[in-house]
Amino acid sequence: VLAEEGRKPESVFDFVQGITAVARDKAHQDARLDLEARAKKLLDRAA
Repeated sequence: VLAEEGRKPESVFDFVQGITAVARDKAHQDARLDLEARAKKLLDRAA
């Protein structure tokens, strides 16, 4: 979030966006899916 939006994450949604942004840079699909699954778990816990 800091690198893309110029501010620190302030909410769970911000952290989830940051995780998925990192996942986009992963070369291997399994690594991307693992990170995105972790982001989903975080978002589910907050809901």
